[in-house]
Amino acid sequence: MNDVLTSLIDAAPFLARGAATTLGVWLLACLLGISIGTLFGLSTCKKLRFGIASDIIDFVTFVLRGIPVYVQLLIVYFVLPELLGINLSPFVAGTLSLSLCSAGYLCQIIRSGINSIPQGQWEACYVLGYSTFDTVRYIIAPQMLRNVAPALAGEFDQLLKSTSLLSSIGFLELTRVGMNIIAREMNPMSMYLTIAAIYLCMSWILNITRNNVEKRLAYAH
Repeated sequence: MNDVLTSLIDAAPFLARGAATTLGVWLLACLLGISIGTLFGLSTCKKLRFGIASDIIDFVTFVLRGIPVYVQLLIVYFVLPELLGINLSPFVAGTLSLSLCSAGYLCQIIRSGINSIPQGQWEACYVLGYSTFDTVRYIIAPQMLRNVAPALAGEFDQLLKSTSLLSSIGFLELTRVGMNIIAREMNPMSMYLTIAAIYLCMSWILNITRNNVEKRLAYAH
C-alpha cells in the first residue's frame, strides 16, 4: 500500500499536467464546436434557411454525426495530411476532429432550440420593425439558450470524455500520461483508478457549473 501511495505521489505532477492539457484541448474544442455548431444551426433552422447552402450544411452535419469521433480522429491525423500534403500535430488534429464532431451535434441542438420558439415571437418582432439579426440576438437566442442549456451541458460533458481518445495518436493528455506511467511503473490498477477519479472530478465540476448556469437562466426568465 505504501508503494502504491508513493508511486501516485511521484506521478501527481505528471497527472496534473496531463489534466491541464486535457482541459485546454477540451475548452478549445468547445469554443470551436459551439461557434461552428451555432452557425450551422442558424443556417438550417426553419426561419433562416437559405436554399442549397442549408441543404449542404445538413449533409455535412449528417456526416459529422454519422462517423464515430475515433474514426474522424484517425482520418484527420493520418489521411488528411496525406491528401493535402501537410503535417498536423496531434494537438491540432485532435482539437480539429473533436470540435468538428461536436459541431455536428451542437448544430442539431441549436436548430431544435430555435425551432422550438413559437412562430408568434418572430411575427411580433417583424411587426415591431426588428431586423433579423436583432430578432435572433435579443429575442430568439436568449429563449433558445434556456431551452437547450441541459443538452449543451451534456454535449460538453461527453466531449470531455472524448479527449481520452487523443491518447491513440500519442497526444500527452491525461490518459496518455497515465499509460506512460503504467508502462514504467507497472501499476495499472491504481493508475487507471486514479485517472478515472480525475475525470470524475472534472465532470462533477462541470455539472456544478451547469446547475448554476441553469439557475441563473431560470432566474433571468
